[in-house]
Amino acid sequence: MDLVEARRQDFVRFTRHPWERARLAVVSRLIDDHGSLRAGDVVLDIGCGDTFVAESLALRYPAVRFYAIDSAFTPALIQTFTERLTAPNVTLFASLHDVPGDRPASLVLLMDVLEHAQDDAALLRDIVSHRAFDGGSRLLITVPSYARLFCAHDRFLGHYRRYTDRGLLDVIHSVGCEAVASGHFFFSLIPARMLQIVKERVVGTTADDAEGLANWRGGERRARLLATVLEWDGWIGLALNRRGVAWPGLSNFAICKRSA
Repeated sequence: MDLVEARRQDFVRFTRHPWERARLAVVSRLIDDHGSLRAGDVVLDIGCGDTFVAESLALRYPAVRFYAIDSAFTPALIQTFTERLTAPNVTLFASLHDVPGDRPASLVLLMDVLEHAQDDAALLRDIVSHRAFDGGSRLLITVPSYARLFCAHDRFLGHYRRYTDRGLLDVIHSVGCEAVASGHFFFSLIPARMLQIVKERVVGTTADDAEGLANWRGGERRARLLATVLEWDGWIGLALNRRGVAWPGLSNFAICKRSA
């Protein structure tokens, strides 16, 4: 969860939104499909938010080191999140430059982060030029899809843009990287987002009225049910993508490496 949303809950634990749970499941499948993690590997989760993804993956891979990095971390937040971690193999940092450079990262996660950067190419260039990223590193990027679906929720989260396929790939290529796989997931959320935009135009919703993930009030049972539906949606999208079918979805993904 983005720290903007977590702040609304005063950084306390709560029922996880179905979208967060399902995105984690999709990302886990992408990791498995493109070279699962091994003992001793290092993973950087850049723009980690409230550490949900890093901690969940760290529990799944206890022999892998996870460095969770977010520029919005203060010393107090790092202490708060560190004290409640259930995975001992996660370490928090406020800057990528504070991360130990003793071993290159096998995987770098950049999950719904680029849209927050005014200059997304500059942010991505800083990452791939860092000592922790080398020829063997992989970068897993997710971003929101379709510029025409930009709405009050995006403004609430501080997004500068949503991405087209070409737009995301152009940014990746501009920093000397190439995508070994790319596509979409969460097709079922597109109609809901379109209805939201229609509502905004009729009612006049603003960013202050937008609801983030922290506003989920559906309860644990409903969250699990909807997460399962979204997980299947995501897995179907990935399966079609592997077969060369350009399937739409509310999220874009790309697996990247340095160009040869």
